[in-house]
Amino acid sequence: MKAMILAAGFGKRMKEVTKKLPKSLISIGDKTLLERTIENLVNFGIKEIVINVSWLSELIMSQIGDGTKYGAKIHWSEEVHPLETGGGIYKALDILGNKPFITINGDIWIEPEAIKLLLDNYKVHMPGLLLLATNPDHNSEGDFSIESGLIAYENPRHTFAGLSILSKQLFELHDPSNKKFPLIDIFNLWIEKKDLFGIYYQGTWFDVGTKERLLECENYVRYFEDF
Repeated sequence: MKAMILAAGFGKRMKEVTKKLPKSLISIGDKTLLERTIENLVNFGIKEIVINVSWLSELIMSQIGDGTKYGAKIHWSEEVHPLETGGGIYKALDILGNKPFITINGDIWIEPEAIKLLLDNYKVHMPGLLLLATNPDHNSEGDFSIESGLIAYENPRHTFAGLSILSKQLFELHDPSNKKFPLIDIFNLWIEKKDLFGIYYQGTWFDVGTKERLLECENYVRYFEDF
């Protein structure tokens, strides 16, 4: 299985930090978010990885390189202007191939067990399997519910953790003339068809989208890695 890491965003909410540094290159402890994600994927045998880049792309590409130092093979998907989450994946489908692939946001920290949970529960008939997590304070209403294994919009809702297994099939309903779009547009089509799957993850994860959440993540990781 291949993976795609979404790292093409501007990081507008952290402009003081990301003006000169992409969010994916923010360090948590002694490693960047991107390096931690790559290493977690490789540890589960996922060694061929696509990374989309746009803002300060040259910094990301020069630091990560071809992936050799991580035991991976990195493919770069460059975007002149960010294509959002859905558009970024859609652009890279030819590199990702016809088999299901993991997608993970480049600005999250999540325990490796979350990847294992997805891999253990994915079935070949699923167009997509989304990982939902406990709602953080900044998204207290949540995003989706899980009803008999399917993603829905009932209550109570959980938060999409930015980690999923998707298939090329998932994008067959998309209008190819639309190059820039959020992944939620695709999800909604399959939720309506009652054919998008979800699983609930009870472990720890952080969306490192603000300086406050970055500090919270740093403190958590520092405690457990020093423990």
